[in-house]
Amino acid sequence: MLKDHYPNGFKSCVLVGLSLCLLACSNAPDTPVSDFEFLTPRPFGYLNGDEIRHKIILETRNGVQLQRGGLPKRGAVNRWLNVNKVEVFESKISGGFRYEIDLVYQAFYAPLEVKMLTIPSFDLPLAQGGNNASQTVPAWHFTLSPLRELSIRKDESGQYMRPDAAPPLLDDAGVVYGLWAAFAVTLGSAGGLAYYYGYLPGLPKRRVFKRAAKKLAGLPDAQIAEALTVFHQALNAVNGAPLFQHQLADFYQRHPSYQTADAQLRWFFQTSNQHFFSDAAPNQTNTLASLRKLCAACLDKERGWR
Repeated sequence: MLKDHYPNGFKSCVLVGLSLCLLACSNAPDTPVSDFEFLTPRPFGYLNGDEIRHKIILETRNGVQLQRGGLPKRGAVNRWLNVNKVEVFESKISGGFRYEIDLVYQAFYAPLEVKMLTIPSFDLPLAQGGNNASQTVPAWHFTLSPLRELSIRKDESGQYMRPDAAPPLLDDAGVVYGLWAAFAVTLGSAGGLAYYYGYLPGLPKRRVFKRAAKKLAGLPDAQIAEALTVFHQALNAVNGAPLFQHQLADFYQRHPSYQTADAQLRWFFQTSNQHFFSDAAPNQTNTLASLRKLCAACLDKERGWR
């Protein structure tokens, strides 16, 4: 058996030190960032005015949150670089947060030859209560190409050997067909409305009851004789000759659409005979209103609506 050469006091100190070390290690705080990704496009082939899109994916732990006030602001970064858009999408994950940051830069630099440029790095500030931390987004290098040659070559006549290509013309056949179709629909609609409302010069009878309705609307209730005369004139115009009650059957054969108003037309003739040829005083209550209603029904038939 080996003999212990160390005093008991020394062994006690070593054990206490090891215990404190293990305790300190077990209480060491975790790093605030559990995942960081910096997604960038190709670093070459850009021209003056091109946009460059970067995406940053950041996941935190222990409730650490991103301080959005420390993100790049829209506007000029330097004399040739602008930030056009900054969007942050936040979601809750187990123990922390996930952030997706979209950055859109735009380069305004007109180099005379291919030139390497750098989008500067920046820090993403993080916080948890009173504790602060940060995550560095590294600088990104890319090349920018000139828009044209430094010197323009010309042929013997002094003309540029490679003129600009003419821009291709857009196909406007669809637009032309659409305009013609719209014109045809408009013309057809206008013709149909003119036909229904009796505006076509070859169809004077289609305006008969329209004029009669206007005259009846302007007559007072006391002028029953004038109202009956106006409607008689309208029926005579449609018939082409004076129309009497015993001629209604022949009238319906030539104008069958008016047969559905047979009861109203017979009422009209009876009222007219009573007013003009009877010695008894006619009942004029609601006569003009009924006559206007009959004229409106005949106007619908004149237009072909029913």
